[in-house]
Amino acid sequence: MKLSLSDRIKFSITAIKKHGLLIPMGLVFLGIGCFLIILGIKYDNNIPLLVTGSFVTLFMGFFLGYTMPSSLLYYYEKAVIKKYGSYTNAIITKKYIEDQSYEECVDNRVDKIELFVYTIDYKFNYHKDFTNSFIVEHKACFDKLEIGSTIPIKFLKHKPQQSEPRRQKLCNDLDLKRNQCN
Repeated sequence: MKLSLSDRIKFSITAIKKHGLLIPMGLVFLGIGCFLIILGIKYDNNIPLLVTGSFVTLFMGFFLGYTMPSSLLYYYEKAVIKKYGSYTNAIITKKYIEDQSYEECVDNRVDKIELFVYTIDYKFNYHKDFTNSFIVEHKACFDKLEIGSTIPIKFLKHKPQQSEPRRQKLCNDLDLKRNQCN
């Protein structure tokens, strides 16, 4: 499927908006790093300014050049699915909880921070079987979903491996509050 230029621009703007101030702040820090390097060169190769400027510039360059494109692509594809996705049902194949709890030491006391990631794998058929997974934040939603039950999903016909659950419909089907299926 070939997207029109206006759709591609709209989806790109949507992806950029999801990052709010991250991109402008990154560009500001990139400019600050370059400014520090220029100051370091101007003042007889001032080593602390050159090192600080180089570190800031390299860090922000890495952040903007390596991590941001994958994040932007994720939100771009999510916008494409939202507009051009097809609806179907998928079957839950696996559920698991990943425990990422940890202990935090604060002022001679140890606090246990509980952090659980509730992951659900599903499969659906569109000319052949496709699998994917998603994460829910609330245990209530995770507990109501059983292996073998169906969930509503949205996928791209030209790229079926791109799919995601229809969370609002899922909450309605499970009689949960809207935010409990996020």
